[in-house]
Amino acid sequence: MSFSIAFSQALEIVSYVGIKQKEERYEYLSIEKISEKLNIPVPSIKRISSLLKKNGILSSKPGIYGGLRLAKPASKITFYDILVTIEGTNQLFKVHKDFNVDVFQDQNKVKSWLQESSGVLNKAENAMLDVLKNTNLEEINK
Repeated sequence: MSFSIAFSQALEIVSYVGIKQKEERYEYLSIEKISEKLNIPVPSIKRISSLLKKNGILSSKPGIYGGLRLAKPASKITFYDILVTIEGTNQLFKVHKDFNVDVFQDQNKVKSWLQESSGVLNKAENAMLDVLKNTNLEEINK
């Protein structure tokens, strides 16, 4: 189980841009500067930033003094927002539903086990999503 590297790169990009904005050093950061500092290839930053802009996390300005900046305060951007932007809303645990319980003597026990194990996986996923929903960039960019 893992998310794509793009998710962690998106977290790094958004955090870096937020930190630099907070330091008031830059109004906009160029993709080239972000690439250089984070060691992420420019094409990857362009692809990721395009998704982040589409979902209102980053904004951009063209031109020599242009680049990327946060589209809203860091306190309003959660890890969940970034996860959904990059990975979508697919269920984390996919459970095999086409299970033939007829081959077991105690079919009710097997059905119960399947139901319980699915419940555990759903609880785990919901717990992780709750943590991501309740963690914003400002909290980690102190």
